[in-house]
Amino acid sequence: MFSLALNSLRFRALPVSLIIVSLTLGLSLILIVDRIQEGTRRGFEQTLSGVDLIIGPRSGDLQMLLYTVFHLGNATNNVTSQSIDAIAKNPNIEWIVPIALGDSHRGYRVVATDPHYFEYIRGAGGAPLRFAIGTPLDALNDVVLGATVARRLGYTLGDSLFLSHGSSPMGAVHDDYAFKVTGILEPTGTPTDQAVFIRLEGFSLLHLGWQSGSRLFRTDRILAANPSLGDLRPRDVTAAFVGVKSRLQVFQLQRAINEYPEEALSGVLPGVALGQLWSLLGTADRAFNLLAWIILGVAVISMMTMTVTSLESRHREMSILRAVGASPTYLGGLLLAEAALIGLAASICATVIVGIASLWARPWLETTLGISPELSWMAGNDWLTLGGVIFAGILSALIPAFLLYRSTLQYGLTERRA
Repeated sequence: MFSLALNSLRFRALPVSLIIVSLTLGLSLILIVDRIQEGTRRGFEQTLSGVDLIIGPRSGDLQMLLYTVFHLGNATNNVTSQSIDAIAKNPNIEWIVPIALGDSHRGYRVVATDPHYFEYIRGAGGAPLRFAIGTPLDALNDVVLGATVARRLGYTLGDSLFLSHGSSPMGAVHDDYAFKVTGILEPTGTPTDQAVFIRLEGFSLLHLGWQSGSRLFRTDRILAANPSLGDLRPRDVTAAFVGVKSRLQVFQLQRAINEYPEEALSGVLPGVALGQLWSLLGTADRAFNLLAWIILGVAVISMMTMTVTSLESRHREMSILRAVGASPTYLGGLLLAEAALIGLAASICATVIVGIASLWARPWLETTLGISPELSWMAGNDWLTLGGVIFAGILSALIPAFLLYRSTLQYGLTERRA
């Protein structure tokens, strides 16, 4: 039966091909949306490993999460180093790492921090940050590069570079003080790969001669006085990452930060903020899924319509089959077999397209968001979706099969009476 169905489909190659294309597009869209959504979710969740709390200025949780962790957007205010030092004395805190943002290098964000950043902050899956070559920040002009930055800009140990004022690639260049590459990190699958790291003291040095976005005097004048690292400790930082001794204490610590009397601060739980992000993106995801299912439904209806309209043109074919002994049940089963083959062909084509799209989407997400989602070739739910499409194709052929069964049965009875 399937061999006969295959030959019949081959005879009607053009309309069948159009139906397969329609089914493939709808099915591919469903699988791609689900794959990217799930892979991106896992990538975001892995990015936050190791950080229990983020301290920053009073602002929205989601906004702080985006500019501190994913380097998207800019901070509206800073917090004083004095407040961070006072909070660090809380007995519930195991470690605290301040960061300062605001500069960039050829489109990549500069993260000013202290050497403990590479000890406490984790990569994807909780893996520690490791150096491919070099060492952490030590001297005032040391710079450590993320794996993506080093690869795309072609830097290696010992190279010199200048930073730009502000996050825009067109910002004024701090050409009065050069930094030296002393370390390059291994790939982490997080925004760390797209960051440039310097010491907080180096960041402070660059901005001593700046006011309101304009340079008043060059940094080399300050260097002539040979300032110590203590003299260059910044008075303000953008935020601080916190690790607590026990997860049970994190809510108590968050409350204490939000009620800090000396300064308007916010304590952000990364997991909660990430939940807010997914709730905002959920509407768009549902809209894409609805559109995909509509496209798939239209394709299935089109397949049923094609089968029904082709019955009249296939009357001669069915008559010949009846003449050689084919029963009405066999002919109805033939239509169901054709529908199953069309669904199978669409499923195979969609699987190939989704696999290619997954290979393309991963580097795009790494470039855009700095995350490396785990996009597998086929997931468990994908097989259910593919099977559902084949089953839906068979169901769409039930009405044409019933019509064919009834017409051929009546034709057979008429012949007997004659």
